Formats: sequence, structure tokens, C-alpha cells
Amino acid sequence: MKLAVCLYKLFPYGGLARDCVRILSLCYQKGAEIDVFVMQCEGEIPEGFNVHIIPTKGLSNHAKVASYIEQLQQKLQQKPYDLVIGFNKMPNLDLYYAADPCYVDRVQKQANYPLMRFSNRVKFYRKNELAVFGQESKTVALMISDIERDKFKQHYHTPDQMLVMLPPGIDPNRKRPQDWQVRRTQFRQTHHLAEQDIVLLMIGSGFMRKGVDRAMAGLAALPDALKAKTKLFVLGEDDIASFEKKAEQQQIDSQVTFFGGRSDVPEFLLGCDIFLHPARKENTGTVILEALVAGLPALISGACGYANHITQSQAGLVTSEPFVQADFNQQLKGMLDHDKLSQWSKHALQYAETEDLYSMPQKVAAMIETMASK
Repeated sequence: MKLAVCLYKLFPYGGLARDCVRILSLCYQKGAEIDVFVMQCEGEIPEGFNVHIIPTKGLSNHAKVASYIEQLQQKLQQKPYDLVIGFNKMPNLDLYYAADPCYVDRVQKQANYPLMRFSNRVKFYRKNELAVFGQESKTVALMISDIERDKFKQHYHTPDQMLVMLPPGIDPNRKRPQDWQVRRTQFRQTHHLAEQDIVLLMIGSGFMRKGVDRAMAGLAALPDALKAKTKLFVLGEDDIASFEKKAEQQQIDSQVTFFGGRSDVPEFLLGCDIFLHPARKENTGTVILEALVAGLPALISGACGYANHITQSQAGLVTSEPFVQADFNQQLKGMLDHDKLSQWSKHALQYAETEDLYSMPQKVAAMIETMASK
């Protein structure tokens, strides 16, 4: 089974890249030969991945992507692949893992869309989206959000048989372990946290999109006594210096810590008290479910595709859309109660044991094997 995998960037801290690695590692275990074509690669290359970095040209992002796709099409013709799998939208895919939201739906809601629609950028990304979801497309799209599935159908009239819904695919190592209390104590000692300290946790690269500024504003708005014992830990890659400056301007710099990308995320999930994800846009939000299965109560925005899991599990609170900072501030203040947090945590763990939140990689790997054999 020869597989071509198309992905803009392979790096260890991206949710999309981690999904790619988990799915294709299962295929490799079944004997697949895997060529991965990327524009950029960081970190250790997973076992069985033959990574090919395609050097791109162009000043703008979409020009670089266009250069990547043009060269990619030539490389795909040089070897007889059984299946071409895309983790970003582009032409001539057999299978597309739909982690990104509908581009056309998002851009049409912007105030300057009447002018933007004539730009090369919008035309380019719409063309790539049409190549995957258009009525003439032969690409099977694996959907992880029913909300986004409906948007693609609305804009492109995609046939139902080309859209396959998937369950979540949370890594079981995120589940709360038996020794969680010991590990929590060790984490809090390592980070010099007092017993009464309440630690808010954010995880994800792209701080503006994830709403780190919203979380910081919520922390800054807390009553002084409550704010004094509350901290915010942020994991992920971005321009950390500019957000540290924002924290200093809000006089919360002593309470906000940016850790960059980390490989020990489970320790943070066990050691912190509340997970925050007030994202501006989020197709699903895998990290939301990672927090849930670790028993961490959550306060997230209604813009997240997986917000329904927090509502159904009663494992925290979901803000209404459109987002209102004052409402978020009040919800955050109301959550900082140990009895409430304990109850939400209990609900989260019960939900983690009764719902299928884990099987996505296995189901995709099985589908790849079936399609490749044909």
C-alpha cells in the first residue's frame, strides 16, 4: 500500500499534524509505504514517514502554497500511489481530512468581502476548496464537525456520499490516570503553586485565534482578592513577547506564564484547575476534549465545534455567540469555586467513560486501507 500524504506543515505541537501522525502510524504498522510532502517540517520525524520538503517561491502565503501545490502535482505523477491523502485543501486528492473550517463561509462574513472576493488570495483558496467539495469532485471528505459539514454543503452542494462523519480521536494518554493526585502534587510543587492557587490553562498555537487576549482580560477583571490567587498558564507557539507586553500593560504579568510548545501537556492537564478556550474560530477543538477526559472543567466559546460536548457533559460553561467580554468575565469569576469545579470534573470523567471520544484514528486508517485496496 503506497500512500502520498499532503500537509503544509509537520510539527509536533499542531493538532492537525498530530492527527496526521496518529492515523498514518497505524497505516505504517499495517505495512504501508508513506511519502509525506510538506512545505515545512519541525521536530522528530515519525517512524515510517518518508518526508519530502518542497521548497516554495512567492512573497505571500497563498503564493507559497500555490508553488507547493504546483510542484506537488508533478511529484505525484512520478510514482504510482494507491491513495493521495490531503490534510489541507488542494486539487486531486482521493481523501481529505477536514480539520479546517469552510473558507468561503468565513470570508463572506467579513465586512470588506465585496472587494476581497476579487483578490487573488480569495480566488485561490476558493478554487482549492471547490476542488475538494465541488459537485464534480471525486474526493471523499472526512468530516469532524457537523457544523462545518453543513456549511460546505450549503456553499458547494457537495453530495452526501462524499462527506463521511468521524467520531473524535482523543489520544487515550490524555485520560486521567490512577496516580493523578501524585502527579498533580508534583506538578504544583515544580511550579511553586500554593494550595489555594487557582490555575487557568490554555493550550494552542495562534494566540489571537485561540483567544488568549480574552482570557487575559478575564483574569485582569477579577476582584483583587480573587485575582491575587489566580494564575494563567499558556502553552503554544506564537509571538510570546507581544502577549507578555499585553500582560504587563494589564498589570497581570506576574500571574501569566507562557511556556511555548510543550511535550508534557498531560501534566498540565492534571495540575491545573480550569481549561480556557475562548476561541474566535475553531473547527472542533480537540484540546477541549483532551481537557475533558483529564477531568479538567472548561470555559470555552460557542465558536468551537466541540462546544456541544461541554454542554452535554455538564463539564463547564460555554459562552454565547457573538462573544461578549463582560459575560465571559462574569462566567470566569463564577467558576472560581472549588465545590463547583469538583462537580464539573466529576461530570467530565463520567462523560469520558461513556462516550466514543477516541476511535477516529482507527476508523480513518481502516478507511484508507479499504480505499487503497480498490
